[in-house]
Amino acid sequence: MPELESLIEQKLIEQLIYGDSQWTYRPDLKTEADLWNNFKYILEQNNKDRLDGEPLSDSEFEQVKNQLQFSTFYKAGEWLVGENGKVMVHVQRDTKKLHLVVMNHEHIAGGSSVYEVINQYSALKDDDDAASRDRRFDVTLMINGLPMIHIELKNRQHSYMEAFNQIKKYIGEGQFRGIFSAVQMFVISNGVDTKYFSAASDTELKKEFISGWVDRNNQPVSDYIDFAKNVLKIPQAHEMIARYTVLDNEAKRLILLRPYQIHAIEAIREASRTGKSGFVWHTTGSGKTLTSYKATRNLLMDIPALDKAIFLIDRKDLDEQTNTSFSSYSQNDSIDVDNTDNVTDLKNKLKSSDRQLIVTTIQKMQILISKRLKDGTPEYNRLRGLKIAFVVDECHRAVSPATKRIIERFFGKSLWFGFTGTPRFPENPYPLMGDLPRTTEELYGACLHKYTIQNAIHDNAVLGFQVEHDGPKD
Repeated sequence: MPELESLIEQKLIEQLIYGDSQWTYRPDLKTEADLWNNFKYILEQNNKDRLDGEPLSDSEFEQVKNQLQFSTFYKAGEWLVGENGKVMVHVQRDTKKLHLVVMNHEHIAGGSSVYEVINQYSALKDDDDAASRDRRFDVTLMINGLPMIHIELKNRQHSYMEAFNQIKKYIGEGQFRGIFSAVQMFVISNGVDTKYFSAASDTELKKEFISGWVDRNNQPVSDYIDFAKNVLKIPQAHEMIARYTVLDNEAKRLILLRPYQIHAIEAIREASRTGKSGFVWHTTGSGKTLTSYKATRNLLMDIPALDKAIFLIDRKDLDEQTNTSFSSYSQNDSIDVDNTDNVTDLKNKLKSSDRQLIVTTIQKMQILISKRLKDGTPEYNRLRGLKIAFVVDECHRAVSPATKRIIERFFGKSLWFGFTGTPRFPENPYPLMGDLPRTTEELYGACLHKYTIQNAIHDNAVLGFQVEHDGPKD
């Protein structure tokens, strides 16, 4: 006999609240009024000093509520980026402007963060719309009182796609309004098949954006309890919202990274923290530009000792294409992305005290080191002392072993992370040139994460893949 949906819901909540630093179950929160009151309480508790110990008046809280009525999920995502990692609302109290912190992304799994789970929330019908009906939401995860991740469940006799269509219908009906307009991520499951996707309007929701989860070894994680253990526990769930959601400014949509992208970024983070370099083997068409953007960006966020993070590419046309993508992703980010117009511009950006993510070409970097810097000058010594993380797209085509050695010897405190779809192994090495490295591992270090075309075909995660050549080229 198939598990009842109510039992699946109960077991999921039990998993979410199990153990330390997990979600707190709030069975008392069932209506929008309940959620607003709960949000107000958390906001006041986290801002006692800013409020001078005086609670928000009804009119002041109306100001807050007005700021949280988002017209689109993307608008909510823009706001959730925050100001230097702090998500704020602003209240006028007499002649004074109060700046209240709703969420602090530096407090993941601690500090001011409050994690609560609710179920069977009652989304009441619109009295002005005769066709609308009361709806009940299954399970919702809230951070500091705001619904962030919404979960719809079915029993095993039904497809998870029925949950997808249900969410799409609810969005079309306008159920995700008010405090629920802040949702960023949806999860759907029938117990045995569990998927996730970023929040979007009903007309923009497409099944192609639905993603399953795989572990670091690309093994599927489809059972709803296992998915909760891997993705929905703390800190992972908060990181999905704060670290692994990308705002595509050009398309005006949220992008939630796929699991293999997240595993690669986390592997780079772990390596960088121990001062190690390495490479990522991700197949063509798997979204390497997006992965490398987040990886480069997160290096600056995670490693305070780094002065710069540089994304190195080969050709000028690719430079413009990549910079356009990076600029679109970073438009609402807390990290500035700068491309380099010329070699002098590159030098000035390296000399700047700003912690920037710089997109530049290998050709400009070569000219700077070999022709524009004079050995022994203060400028030369200053640049040589920079702690830089280099992230290299198509790492074999972009940087030859000889060129990498020149740059590496100049920037003696550098880390290197290469992305490639076709690594070089002992059976397809670089041509022998003295003592220069001949394989990807010799050149960059260990393979930090692997996602091959076989994995991609199994996941249906790579769209429009084309095999262009069979040889050892990158």
